[in-house]
Amino acid sequence: MSCTRRSLYWPEVTPITALIPRNFRCDCGNEKFHGFKCKLHTDKEGQNVKNSYNHNYFGRYCSCDRPYPDEDDRVNEEMIQCIVCEDWFHEKHLQAPAVDCEALMEMICGRCMTRAPFLWTYAAHFAVSPVNKESLCKEQTNANVMPDEKGKCLRTSGHDMPSASLCSQLEEATSGAAGRMSSPDSVTAQQLSKVTKCVLNELKAKDAASPRAGAVFWPYFWRAKLCTCTDCKRMYVKMGVPFLLDESDTLLAHEEKAKAETLTSEELLLSCITSLNHVQQLEIIHQYNDLKHELHEFLQQSANQRKDVTPEAFREFLEELQTRKKRRLN
Repeated sequence: MSCTRRSLYWPEVTPITALIPRNFRCDCGNEKFHGFKCKLHTDKEGQNVKNSYNHNYFGRYCSCDRPYPDEDDRVNEEMIQCIVCEDWFHEKHLQAPAVDCEALMEMICGRCMTRAPFLWTYAAHFAVSPVNKESLCKEQTNANVMPDEKGKCLRTSGHDMPSASLCSQLEEATSGAAGRMSSPDSVTAQQLSKVTKCVLNELKAKDAASPRAGAVFWPYFWRAKLCTCTDCKRMYVKMGVPFLLDESDTLLAHEEKAKAETLTSEELLLSCITSLNHVQQLEIIHQYNDLKHELHEFLQQSANQRKDVTPEAFREFLEELQTRKKRRLN
């Protein structure tokens, strides 16, 4: 299952990361599991009344309400997560133009767009969706688009694909937005004067009538474009999407946090082996690389066979590793 349009394949590209739904508390050790106590928090409340359980908690996903992996589907299809409802969707069920551009990092499904209709106004100006698909893709051709020198635009094909120039524009806008957001001292008086204005109303005045259906793909800077006036903030709360203004909620923020944690783990490993002699260091590094390779092979085989990685299967994997190690030592 991939959580973005550009797929985060593990384990060689990114560490395994637990994706926790926002505003959700673990039920471990409460009334849902009688006779079992949480080892971290023994004094838990009986119920987590604010938890919301969608069909994902029953092993079903997407608007098709099918399990993952789906034994009846021969194609191991990529799934994409909506940043609002946090459900996972098959690309073919999104009713949106397929996009393979790294600048487009977040997706909001059609149902959530309908529940928060103000998003369509922003989509018309800052996103790739059925709303602005026609205007954004004027320069496209049916031929595949090769990667640029940065390798940012990965693939385009078919009549629904945006052009290479669109990806370049989004990437330039992304870089510009990142620069502006990272330099708070550069805020001008003109920018401060805009705070009193409602950005949403200004965009509505420019927004032409367009069809409103299907999922929307957004560049990562789009949240910085949301209006922060008092009325709009109240609207976000009313529609259940106040987290859109939270910079730590973005996919980019989660990726940066994961990278920082990975670096910390590597530094910890290095600090542990520096106290050992050269032979011991080489032995630990050798064993670490062996374990990494074996784990990758195990996970890759499970993915190819479309098998769930259960605790029992992982335990058998570890036991097999121990058996091989004993054979080598003997």
